[in-house]
Parts: sequence; C-alpha cells; structure tokens
Amino acid sequence: MKNRNVLITGGNAGIGLATAIALAKKGANVYIVSRNQEKAEAAVKQINTEAGNNTAGYFIANLSSQSSIRQLAEAVKAKLPVLDVLINNAGGVFPTFMKSEDGLEMTIATNHFAYFLLTNLLLDSIKKSDYARIVNVSSNSHYKGKIDFDSFTAEKGYFIMKAYEQSKLANVLFTQELAERLQDSHVTVNALHPGFVKTDIGTKGTQWYASWIWTMMARIGAISVEEGAKTSIYLASSNEVKTVSGKYFDKCKTREPNPLATDKALQKKLWAESERWCRI
Repeated sequence: MKNRNVLITGGNAGIGLATAIALAKKGANVYIVSRNQEKAEAAVKQINTEAGNNTAGYFIANLSSQSSIRQLAEAVKAKLPVLDVLINNAGGVFPTFMKSEDGLEMTIATNHFAYFLLTNLLLDSIKKSDYARIVNVSSNSHYKGKIDFDSFTAEKGYFIMKAYEQSKLANVLFTQELAERLQDSHVTVNALHPGFVKTDIGTKGTQWYASWIWTMMARIGAISVEEGAKTSIYLASSNEVKTVSGKYFDKCKTREPNPLATDKALQKKLWAESERWCRI
C-alpha cells in the first residue's frame, strides 16, 4: 500500500476511521470524506499520529447532495489524478420519511446514490491506477431487503429498517452490475458486511426509544470498530483479492448474497434508474 492513494467516505469516525488508520499504517496516502471540517481535522490528526506519518488529508462533502458529490469529485480529481482505492463507507439511517435536495428518500440517497454517483465520477481516475480497487460497505441487512423503486421518491409506509435493508441490497446490486461492466478492465469492485459494529449509526437522529434499543444491543453483541474494519482493510490491501471482483464478503471470506442481488434484470433496472436520477 506504500504511496497508494485511498479515498474513504465517512472516514472521520467508526469503521471508516479505523480503516483509514490501518491503511495509513501500511503506507497509504489516506484521504477521508466528512461533512464536518472540525471532525475531519481531528480525524486526520489522529490518523497521522497513529500511523506515524503526515500523509492523510480530507475533503468536505454532504453525501446526500448530488451537487456536493459532484464538487467532491472535482476536488478529488484536482488533488489526486490517480486514485488507487475508493472505499464507499459512509451511510446513515433516518427515523422518518424525508427527501434529499434531489427529491430522493434520504436513506437511499445517502446509502446508494452517493456510492453510485461518486464511483462513476471518479472511475476515470481509478482506471489510471495499476492497483484499482473499489470497496462498497454493505451489510447482512441486505438479506432482508427488497427493491421498491417507487419508495425512492414516495412515502409508502416508511419504516427505518426497511429503508436501510433496501439501501444495503442496492449496494450489492450496484457492486454486481459494476463488476460486470468492468470485467474487461483491471478495476475490481467488491461489497462487504462489516459485522454488527459498535458505532453510533443507530443513535444519530433517531427517536429516543430506537436509540436506546440500539445502544443496548451494541453493549451486548456488537464488535469493535477495529474488528468491523477488518474486511474493508482486507479488500483494500490484500494480494489475495487483487483479481477478485463482483463478490460479497463477510469476515474476509466470500459469501453468497441475497438471491435478489444476483438478479441480472434487477441489477440493470437499478443501474438505469440510478443513471436517470443522477443525470449521468
């Protein structure tokens, strides 16, 4: 990983930060994406301190906003003409139905469309690398997911976990379709389940009872962020997977995804809808 350029969305905390620190220790030039400059600066300072170097940096973006993502992509390309590894890690959950500035339900906007748009905007920079890897952080929640295209823009009995499960299934569908489109290139793309990790994703912006339930569950069964980051680190850095693409990983091992994720027609329909909504 020495001098490899790595971009990690949501890299200022949780799994993303643990991933960033580990890859920086391996010699990578790590850049994180955060919404908050103060948090980004603190994270970069921590990454550099723990890695014993001064090569980490940051970009500021709101990943629920497509205009912000476009600005982010331009900034990344100006700073990093070659991008070796893109880790789409940032995600969120939202307690009630709300729309992004682009008219999309916030969960699918943040957890899927951000992955889709940023990856496509940076693909030329990734293709310039002789190491090119794209890593999409999904979840085993995708096994319960179904895709309801109408729910991308319309309130249809919104439920927080249903929306999250759908977005994580979209991550795997996107990974499978992108891998097929890149099969004649040297770029690999894989998705992963980090495990049930002790992060604050289930407490940010949720009702008090949902936050309490998440906190109790995390205390009982959650793994550390360092454990949760292991598969992301593995896919970004291991020679064992340098030619592996289009797979779903759990605990650094391939696993069969939800059968819906291998539905070719569904993959292509999601891609077409994503192109339409992202205007690319």
